[in-house]
Amino acid sequence: MLQDPETASPEFRDSHFIAGDLRLAVSYWLLYFCGACILFFAGSWAVDSDNWVTFIGLITLQLAYTFLLVIGIRNRYRGPQKWKVISRTSSVFMIINILVGISTLGFVY
Repeated sequence: MLQDPETASPEFRDSHFIAGDLRLAVSYWLLYFCGACILFFAGSWAVDSDNWVTFIGLITLQLAYTFLLVIGIRNRYRGPQKWKVISRTSSVFMIINILVGISTLGFVY
């Protein structure tokens, strides 16, 4: 018997995420913020240690990751005004990318 993921136990919600049964918006935002957190910590370390090649590589990976998430939204979204949703979502993703990038550069003295 299927349960509602919002009211289910944490173990049941975790299995829903792995199985792909969570709502699209929850999955993509969760995955995006995990990627942004990884970029923040790894990028901060790279900037602090003056490893600019690694920092540029991390920024490139984050942009590619964002691009893949937007492609995933385009392929899976079935609601009205598909392109409006995609444009707003990608705008928010890019604004957060810029803010995370600027905050990692805060380690430059």
